[in-house]
Amino acid sequence: MENFILYLGKASALLAVFFLAYYFLLRKETFFSANRWFLLAGIATSLALPFVIFKKVIWIEPQIRETFRRPININNLPQEFTQIEETGFEINWFYVIGGIYLLGIAFLLLKFIRDFYSLKKIFKNQTVKVSEGFKFVDTDQIQSPFSFFKYIVFNSSTFQKEELDNILEHEKVHSAQYHSADMIIGQLFCIAFWFNPFAWLHKKAITQNLEFIADSTALKIVSDRITYQKTLLKVSAPHHCIPITNYFFQSLIKKRIVMLNTDQSKRRNSLKYLAVLPLLTLFMLQFQVKTVAQEKNQNAKQAAYSGTEVVVDKNSSDDDLKQKSEALKKDGVTLKFSKVKRNSSNEIVAIKTSCKDSNGNSSNTFQKSDKPIEPFKIIKTDKELVITGTKSPVHQVTKDGTSVYFRSGYIDPNAPVPPTAPVAPVMPNMTNMPVAPPAPAMPPAPAVPNVAYDENSEVWKKYEKDMEQFEIQMKAKEGEFAKFEKEMENYGKEFERIFTPEFEKQMAEFDKQMEKFDKKMKAFEVEMESYQKKLLKDLED
Repeated sequence: MENFILYLGKASALLAVFFLAYYFLLRKETFFSANRWFLLAGIATSLALPFVIFKKVIWIEPQIRETFRRPININNLPQEFTQIEETGFEINWFYVIGGIYLLGIAFLLLKFIRDFYSLKKIFKNQTVKVSEGFKFVDTDQIQSPFSFFKYIVFNSSTFQKEELDNILEHEKVHSAQYHSADMIIGQLFCIAFWFNPFAWLHKKAITQNLEFIADSTALKIVSDRITYQKTLLKVSAPHHCIPITNYFFQSLIKKRIVMLNTDQSKRRNSLKYLAVLPLLTLFMLQFQVKTVAQEKNQNAKQAAYSGTEVVVDKNSSDDDLKQKSEALKKDGVTLKFSKVKRNSSNEIVAIKTSCKDSNGNSSNTFQKSDKPIEPFKIIKTDKELVITGTKSPVHQVTKDGTSVYFRSGYIDPNAPVPPTAPVAPVMPNMTNMPVAPPAPAMPPAPAVPNVAYDENSEVWKKYEKDMEQFEIQMKAKEGEFAKFEKEMENYGKEFERIFTPEFEKQMAEFDKQMEKFDKKMKAFEVEMESYQKKLLKDLED
């Protein structure tokens, strides 16, 4: 459970890296298709990268000593024994957190299934018209058009022909590029990481970017840009929508209109995608490198000294534990066993061991599992107090039965040396980022009548007059929009100054060094494999 919680934390941190990179560097760019794959890559990377572990092996040349064990005569032990602590009730908070996490997933998963059921109800008993590979459904059960994979659903009675044509071109883009798959992936990711606010922000960014893609592609087909933007405004009134579909209405109408009128980003701005690489490299070096010390055997003189040891295994009874505590008490060791739990076969599955000698040395360990514990030893010598597993790689029994314990202190000069990873260039100062100019306030669009269109209807006549007044207000805002576009252009220039050509050059050089480092790491792994085989052969001999 602890490992799973750690995984969730790492995945959440990686997603935050991708979202913040998108928000601060790429959100204003017009690389909509590239942004789509960047956002999806953020989900894939955050799920997979925590499983990638680099193993760094340090080979050390040990010193050797002999331990001559003094047998323990159980029959000569006194009757008084060390008291064993009784195990009280404990709350395992990992299981509590896990239970809350699963409840959240269950709730959102049921909601996700309900969304599919709502879709099924809309499609039920509807006439489907197939054209150009798309499946069109015209129904009065909805107000706002949407698409779901190859299905495009709309209500023709609420739109004029030109407006409906614009909407269908927009939804065709969603359908042709399988944007519904992105929506489902984003929704499932939010279910799995419902506790992470960046997961929901990331999904919102995916939704917005898909709308930008559909708008920019549809504008290449529709004949009138102004009419298309008016269509956006006409359907800007909120409607009930299903989260896993691509609705024509989104709560980002102003952003979509601004992006429709934004000039294409310069190609050099695509270098901003590389900004995430140093952060991922830092994450890997900080959290995903596991350092393992391996000890090599050598024929050296062994320093002899006396000592006492006791062994605890899964079959140790309560009386055995008391006797072992009293046995070490003669050597000035206070040994306590607590939190002892057994399974139905009376085998120990959990035990806490605490020991301390008169020299101030102490050692503690705690084993807990659904399976019986592994055997371990408590060793008292004139110099140290150690708790170690009987199957530990630091323990070896020689042919004459003498127990040998290897100690660290010398690095093997014959061991392969791992390559040194290149140092990533220092990121530009992000604290003095330019502030984006505020978009001009949009006049409120008139509400669309919730009745079938009739040119003689008073309701629709009033709506047309309101739309004329709205167009006059929009025209009056043209100056503000022109000023806003100029401010946005200046903002982009200020932002580009942060990522200097020198930094981009350093990043390019860093990428080359990382490629060389990867090749060296592969060669190092081959050397290590050969070296380990040689060590095993030496031990067998």
